[in-house]
Amino acid sequence: MNKKGDGGLVAIVIILIAVIFLGWLVVLGGRECNSNKDCKDDSYCGSDFSCHKYPIIEKTVTVTKGGYTLPTIIASITIVVLAIIVRWEKMFGKKENKAAAETQEAKSSVEPQVYYTSQATSKQ
Repeated sequence: MNKKGDGGLVAIVIILIAVIFLGWLVVLGGRECNSNKDCKDDSYCGSDFSCHKYPIIEKTVTVTKGGYTLPTIIASITIVVLAIIVRWEKMFGKKENKAAAETQEAKSSVEPQVYYTSQATSKQ
């Protein structure tokens, strides 16, 4: 066998491995960061191996004043007043107007005392 031919193939493989190793070192050296410790306090290390600032998230909070107390009180008072209006006659009785009572008496006293024959026999 030819030993000189084997030596050339081994040299090519060694050079190829050396080039790949050097390329890998260049990629590792080109990174800005490998972890969050490599970045500033207000930054983090991203998946692209560069430092990014933390995003500022603003949250707006709406504050309601008073709550539900006042509307609840108004609704409760309305329900009580409506119940009183509906049951007014049962609670306080029906009050007759004096003027209406006098006109009723006047109407009954003015009626004629004329009876028909069929009524006269039944009334006596």
